[in-house]
Amino acid sequence: MKPFKILSREKILDNPYCPIEKQIVELTTGDKAEWFVNKASDAVIIIPVLKTGEVLLQKNYKHGSGKIVTEFCAGMIDPGETPEQAAPRELLEETGHTAESFTKLGEVFANPTGSSMKYHFFRAENCEKSGNQSLDEAEQIEVFSVKNIAEARKLLTDSETHTSAGTLAVMGFMPS
Repeated sequence: MKPFKILSREKILDNPYCPIEKQIVELTTGDKAEWFVNKASDAVIIIPVLKTGEVLLQKNYKHGSGKIVTEFCAGMIDPGETPEQAAPRELLEETGHTAESFTKLGEVFANPTGSSMKYHFFRAENCEKSGNQSLDEAEQIEVFSVKNIAEARKLLTDSETHTSAGTLAVMGFMPS
């Protein structure tokens, strides 16, 4: 397999959350095609485990789906920031919690057909409340805890729970 040859690029949407680039590519067959690529930065998804062993989850209103979604703490990596720097920042901003340690569990592409964006997965250990949430004006986040990872898995895979692909993906890195 060979990558497509990029013949031209045009930025058609310059938005920090959804920057879109139109590319004219040459396919391996020699044909040309338009390809639209989301150039958004990577994001972190954090599994916060409290000192008690409970696991923090959150309910968020997600306008794209028009639904309240249950998921782990997550957020975009800021320019010049590493995933390791973004994880504690996002945990504090979205939950008001800090952690004694963070362990990187892995990473996956969010949507490899249309983006190079990756989700970087972290487990935050021995979390405790240390402040208040510091949400962006468009964020509505309600934090709650469940008994343990098994309960989090059960809730997030329940057919009645609205969740995200990233949240389901991180569960592949969670112990059973």
